[in-house]
Amino acid sequence: MLKIKLNEMQFHAHIGVYEEERKIGQDVVINITLVAKQYDPQKMLEDKLENTINYGPIYRSVKEIVSRPDIKLIETLATLILTDITESYRNQLDNVIVSVKKKNLPIDGIIDSAEVEVSNK
Repeated sequence: MLKIKLNEMQFHAHIGVYEEERKIGQDVVINITLVAKQYDPQKMLEDKLENTINYGPIYRSVKEIVSRPDIKLIETLATLILTDITESYRNQLDNVIVSVKKKNLPIDGIIDSAEVEVSNK
């Protein structure tokens, strides 16, 4: 099995239900786990990018989705990212797991973050 993990991608997004949240913006942390449909150790030993999943375009796609001004919920953000990756890499991936953590919460209390996780399995 081959898993590729993109850990702790950090963005400033203008998401949130409340107007002030959307105006100021929110810090979000995104983690993605990509599970390949096939893993061939011999292919990996060839040391060629085309034998694996190129995560550079995935990062750029996540960055573009996070910058959308129409997203209010982290659940929506996670689902949009999951859908984009699943559709773009349908033939290469068996599973995708996306977690989105929102750091600055409009809650009257002490809390580090809120996090959601979505998967296509």
